[in-house]
Amino acid sequence: MRFLHTSDWHVGKPLRNIRRDDEYAAALAEVLAVAKDRAVDAVLVAGDVFDTAVPTPDAERVVFGFFGELFAAGIPAVVIAGNHDHPRRWNAYAPVFRHLGIRVLGEPVSIEDGGVFELPSRDGKETAMIAALPWVSERKVRDFESLMQAGTHFGQYAEGVSAMIRHLCSAFRADTANVLLAHIFLNGAEVSAGSGERPLHIGDVYAVTPQSIPNTVQYAALGHIHNPEQPKSFELANAYYSGSLLRCDFGEEKHRKGVRLVEVSAGKKARMEFIELAAPKHLRNLGTHKEGLTLDDLKALADGASDAYLKVFLKADRPVPGLAEQVREILPNAVDIVIQRPDVVVDEKERALDRMSPAELFTAYYRGAHNDGTPDEKLMALFNRLYEEATSATD
Repeated sequence: MRFLHTSDWHVGKPLRNIRRDDEYAAALAEVLAVAKDRAVDAVLVAGDVFDTAVPTPDAERVVFGFFGELFAAGIPAVVIAGNHDHPRRWNAYAPVFRHLGIRVLGEPVSIEDGGVFELPSRDGKETAMIAALPWVSERKVRDFESLMQAGTHFGQYAEGVSAMIRHLCSAFRADTANVLLAHIFLNGAEVSAGSGERPLHIGDVYAVTPQSIPNTVQYAALGHIHNPEQPKSFELANAYYSGSLLRCDFGEEKHRKGVRLVEVSAGKKARMEFIELAAPKHLRNLGTHKEGLTLDDLKALADGASDAYLKVFLKADRPVPGLAEQVREILPNAVDIVIQRPDVVVDEKERALDRMSPAELFTAYYRGAHNDGTPDEKLMALFNRLYEEATSATD
């Protein structure tokens, strides 16, 4: 069977103050064209469809328009929620999407409650089993403990998620194409600094080992990490990230953006091809935090930098009124301007704090308050759960 694996659309996410609805629509039109041209049996969407739990009507128009076109082309899909999506909202979509041949799962559930989807091929000669695991919250790990493990306690978040994966994949059969569709953070995944991933959910607490993926999985279609280029060791677990649809922030400057075309048949090794998309606009950094450029430098680069959004690091010897406006006169597509002055001493400790995730900030606070002590796993799990509940729209 032939699948198109895509994820991390983040539809509705702006770049600074620039709305990108047209870019999302263009990229999804290209995804649709690939799906039709390659006659896929289904599209697999591995989470983070929207950028926020409460998307704007324009973002919904882009996403629902894509699924409507997919239905018109006779192509089914399986969609799971990511950590940016509202799980119950996606469960509410499910009954409507079902009429379009689109299976939707907002929260992790057992096999008996619909955690595994059975899909026939276009010609009816093959069948695929899709084990679907949306983003797992701390609360869902505890629910799984009580519902599936007869009171067995998981010492860590990752241990509980691994048990969920094993449970779902136990539904696989020797005569089916067996695929895991999951929104998870694999330990060792390469995450670029300044990329669009949510820092809280890419820490060690959430890291699931590649060895947790059963060898019965012929292809693991993963979402959550925006960089499709990952360690070769992941391939030993047949695990691949498709990466984000667009370059979400300037840390993704060098990322390729595309989809993965996958062919899976019962009992055979999956074949995979990465298809790069032409629509996603490039993002470029001009200069660095350590070495800014002058206005003359920018004038020399202007002709070759017109095809991308720009983040500009500008070196200034003294305060100059309207300096940002001068940069935009030279580079109208500069969306982020960082002005560096040698007479201003940057507090490296303060800069380091700016780059810390919430969990790292809490750890730094704890060490300061407890004579360099380190918070234990239970306390960190509690912090992550409370932070997640405070920052997620769950009502």
